[in-house]
Amino acid sequence: MTDIDEIKKEIMVDNNEIREKIKKLIKKKNYNLRDLSRNIKKNDAYLQQYLYRGTPKVLPEEYRLKLAKILAINEKELVPSWLKNLFPNEKLFTLKNIENNFNNTSEIYISKEFLNGLDFFDEKNLYYFQTPTTNGYLTTIIDVSIKKFKQPNVYLLKDNKNYFLAFIELSKFNQNKLSVKPYFNSFSPFQINSNLLNITGKILWQCSKVFSK
Repeated sequence: MTDIDEIKKEIMVDNNEIREKIKKLIKKKNYNLRDLSRNIKKNDAYLQQYLYRGTPKVLPEEYRLKLAKILAINEKELVPSWLKNLFPNEKLFTLKNIENNFNNTSEIYISKEFLNGLDFFDEKNLYYFQTPTTNGYLTTIIDVSIKKFKQPNVYLLKDNKNYFLAFIELSKFNQNKLSVKPYFNSFSPFQINSNLLNITGKILWQCSKVFSK
């Protein structure tokens, strides 16, 4: 077994230990999973899926805090060891995957300090999007509160059910039109009237690698 396999195994064991701890607490206090899910402001099946299906793999900080308060325990007791070791003195921020129709089924976790310097108004408007490339995945952070072209930048667009990245700027030939250049060859460059382009969000940051557990 390789070192990577060992690390993955340790992470899985840590995550399972936290789930078992929560199950015992819930049983001891005779709580209902549906009611608990509602109390932490999630859908009825959220904790059922987390505890018995492993989705999400890690309970995000916001919901850990709420659940710990209800169960009358310290929030740190619900944090797996690998996560404590990865960010020992930092608070984590959860980003949801925009391709899941804004539902919480896939997430990544980053330090809140990582958001310093990014130009956005509200953390609730931030999502992530991943594009497969020949070298892995290109990960982007998107501000979905920005639905209109503001300045030359990379934006996230949607064609039917397909999201794609594109660099958008004013057309050099017509100031009422936008020049749209998709990042990859799946879509051809095109020009469109500015009021007709449906923008999903503006890209704040891009990277080929990001922590995901």
